[in-house]
Amino acid sequence: MPPQTQSPGQPAQPAPMVPLHQKQSRITPIQKPRGLDPVEILQEREYRLQARIAHRIQELENLPGSLPPDLRTKATVELKALRLLNFQRQLRQEVVACMRRDTTLETALNSKAYKRSKRQTLREARMTEKLEKQQKIEQERKRRQKHQEYLNSILQHAKDFKEYHRSVAGKIQKLSKAVATWHANTEREQKKETERIEKERMRRLMAEDEEGYRKLIDQKKDRRLAYLLQQTDEYVANLTNLVWEHKQAQAAKEKKKRRRKKKKAEENAEGGESALGPDGEPIDESSQMSDLPVKVTHTETGKVLFGPEAPKASQLDAWLEMNPGYEVAPRSDSEESDSDYEEEDEEEESSRQETEEKILLDPNSEEVSEKDAKQIIETAKQDVDDEYSMQYSARGSQSYYTVAHAISERVEKQSALLINGTLKHYQLQGLEWMVSLYNNNLNGILADEMGLGKTIQTIALITYLMEHKRLNGPYLIIVPLSTLSNWTYEFDKWAPSVVKISYKGTPAMRRSLVPQLRSGKFNVLLTTYEYIIKDKHILAKIRWKYMIVDEGHRMKNHHCKLTQVLNTHYVAPRRILLTGTPLQNKLPELWALLNFLLPTIFKSCSTFEQWFNAPFAMTGERVDLNEEETILIIRRLHKVLRPFLLRRLKKEVESQLPEKVEYVIKCDMSALQKILYRHMQAKGILLTDGSEKDKKGKGGAKTLMNTIMQLRKICNHPYMFQHIEESFAEHLGYSNGVINGAELYRASGKFELLDRILPKLRATNHRVLLFCQMTSLMTIMEDYFAFRNFLYLRLDGTTKSEDRAALLKKFNEPGSQYFIFLLSTRAGGLGLNLQAADTVVIFDSDWNPHQDLQAQDRAHRIGQQNEVRVLRLCTVNSVEEKILAAAKYKLNVDQKVIQAGMFDQKSSSHERRAFLQAILEHEEENEEEDEVPDDETLNQMIARREEEFDLFMRMDMDRRREDARNPKRKPRLMEEDELPSWIIKDDAEVERLTCEEEEEKIFGRGSRQRRDVDYSDALTEKQWLRKENKQP
Repeated sequence: MPPQTQSPGQPAQPAPMVPLHQKQSRITPIQKPRGLDPVEILQEREYRLQARIAHRIQELENLPGSLPPDLRTKATVELKALRLLNFQRQLRQEVVACMRRDTTLETALNSKAYKRSKRQTLREARMTEKLEKQQKIEQERKRRQKHQEYLNSILQHAKDFKEYHRSVAGKIQKLSKAVATWHANTEREQKKETERIEKERMRRLMAEDEEGYRKLIDQKKDRRLAYLLQQTDEYVANLTNLVWEHKQAQAAKEKKKRRRKKKKAEENAEGGESALGPDGEPIDESSQMSDLPVKVTHTETGKVLFGPEAPKASQLDAWLEMNPGYEVAPRSDSEESDSDYEEEDEEEESSRQETEEKILLDPNSEEVSEKDAKQIIETAKQDVDDEYSMQYSARGSQSYYTVAHAISERVEKQSALLINGTLKHYQLQGLEWMVSLYNNNLNGILADEMGLGKTIQTIALITYLMEHKRLNGPYLIIVPLSTLSNWTYEFDKWAPSVVKISYKGTPAMRRSLVPQLRSGKFNVLLTTYEYIIKDKHILAKIRWKYMIVDEGHRMKNHHCKLTQVLNTHYVAPRRILLTGTPLQNKLPELWALLNFLLPTIFKSCSTFEQWFNAPFAMTGERVDLNEEETILIIRRLHKVLRPFLLRRLKKEVESQLPEKVEYVIKCDMSALQKILYRHMQAKGILLTDGSEKDKKGKGGAKTLMNTIMQLRKICNHPYMFQHIEESFAEHLGYSNGVINGAELYRASGKFELLDRILPKLRATNHRVLLFCQMTSLMTIMEDYFAFRNFLYLRLDGTTKSEDRAALLKKFNEPGSQYFIFLLSTRAGGLGLNLQAADTVVIFDSDWNPHQDLQAQDRAHRIGQQNEVRVLRLCTVNSVEEKILAAAKYKLNVDQKVIQAGMFDQKSSSHERRAFLQAILEHEEENEEEDEVPDDETLNQMIARREEEFDLFMRMDMDRRREDARNPKRKPRLMEEDELPSWIIKDDAEVERLTCEEEEEKIFGRGSRQRRDVDYSDALTEKQWLRKENKQP
């Protein structure tokens, strides 16, 4: 067999192995060796050349970097030369193909190939004639072309002539335009610089950098702003006078009252009557005051006994006889003498004289110099941010705040009556501020951010006044119904010795409390807004020492019934409002709160508004205020509130409070949701199976009102429409028209997302607060929890007040087995302490963002040990995105600027209607069409630690494997091929059903017609008298 040649690129074949034990055959046939094939030798040579070239190219490409430059240059030249191989071959082939034919082999060898015998023919003569004719035609054409070129040159000259003069005119115009542009650019740059300066001034004003702000006031605005600042200072000075008068009047009343009590005590002592209590009244053995401790002090050692160690008021005389050397401790300086008021009177008199010497500046007056304007601005400059600390009063200047809080009392520790806990430092500061209000006969607003313990600070105030001021009540605390049980629980926990009454329940239950109210055997009465109005004939008869209103922002409407009833029927000289919602910058609301607290100081709302709205009305200047002047006025306006308002934020005072992180999680829609949403958005209808018109299975349509609400319901769950759930239950084979099991979450994108989140949270011992807007949705949620065996509690508007405390106790107790607390946003978002949960799920956002913030702070408050995650669910490309955007818009970043735009009361009904119409219009697909997070992104959102993230990833993998093993597995979300035929309609069919629905409304039975009835008599006055006289 002839040997086979091997191509250069193929590996060498190994030689066959011959076993050693076999003997090779020595007899071999002799064959003639095969001759050499020149073609194969040529091919082999070509293969080897190609291999060497390829090898050399590879070797040159992989040269080391340390090669000298000259060698590298030579190598580069060689590499490029080798790479030209293919190009050289192609070039040679083209050259050979295009060579002249006479150099070919045939013509080179046969010279006769060029010769052939010719003879003259007629055809050649005609060809000669034809060529001559063509030559003449070509000459004529050239002559005409030359003439045409001559004419074109003349026309071109005319065109160039015109173009030249046009260019000259254009240059002149361009020069003029350049000059105008330069002036416009200069003006624009000046405008930009002016705007930059204004923005810088605004920034410094918002950052409360008054020194830098005044440096940036330009000369044009100096006089106007100086006038504005002086006018605001005049108003503050007037308020200072009113505050002083109020304090003087209250002090005179207190002094007169003490004298009356002292005189009565002397009369009782002469008559040998019973011992006196700490308030100067005779002790009634049946009264609650007889059980309260009285502070006593040792005359020699100065030892003070108070709280549980001190004797009770009913046993005071006997105890003093048994313990000689002790006497009743004197009352505090703020209650014994009025020396402080006398000193303040002298200071106020001097301040009043200084105020009378000021001259109100007119910004248009030419007599006002720049120096005067600067002086006024410097006078108006005061550091009002640190006025909460009494260090400000040490400056020697008589400020508005120091006049209001002239009497200061250091509170270093809480009352002994306050047990089972210790107040934090900022809570002690809040207590000290409220005690200062009490000492100075003022009322105020405790506006700490939600979750900082306003309830505890209020209880601390009551116990402090009972122990140190001997003010044993009665205290009236008005709270929302949802927080009444929480207040009771906090009193039981922190101050069990304080006798309280929860005034609530049925009329019979409330009547049973009346004897105890009349006897005065209580310190605190807790009730709600409704009972304050309903039972004012009972509660208004009591002369309350203190009135405390929780969620005090409800008092911002001066004309609401609650405010009018409290101002008209109830007597309470001391008042405190509690609110966690920032005060809005609307003057009537601010004035309503201040008027409720201090009606003698803030008397006229019109004066209050005029000072803010039209400070330049009498100067002849433009009356309207620009943004900078408005903010400046608001800053000064908040200075008016400073003595009466205390507000601290979590990030400022509670550094140990764990972080709160909020995520907006986008959810996809199921096929059922998409179809229902599309029909509702475009036509305002909901497709049915036709059973309501005896056309079961053929389909029908139902028109619904309030389209936006229906779209929200579709986004939450399509089974919120009962006929949809009943029809699908029949389609899927469920009885009783109720769907259970996995089909609950497959129909809704939000439920499917919860089905991936909740098992992970339960596996890692995280507890969840789930807030919903709609109670019918909460019912569907309960069915889902039952399917997944999640233990839960539910609280909504129908939950009774007495049941709320039990639900909170069940959820908050250590080792509670309840994993989820299901709450409605409005009923469960106020005043509840649910620190046992560290995850908040907002299933659907509220139009009012403060409702969602209140809901979040149920978990993110004092006592929370874990990082709080807030998960806000939002359906992609739906009305929920618009609601979320509107809520974010309402949450103005700077709450000191007046709310403006689409969501305030200034927007017209047409604008609001256009905004709602824009939501309902059919919109194109969003550019970010796939915003739904995958499992990994979702795990990153809910995981607190790396270990949890790994666990969640493993749980997702296990879930996918389990789904893959299920032979009857279905997609996580319902798809279109699973839907019944009556809901899958094309646009023409939907249009037909819509028309039928409208025609039935117009031409069908329609709504029930009511007969017009005229209840007026047709008799005249004389006929009626005649008829009456005829009757016996």
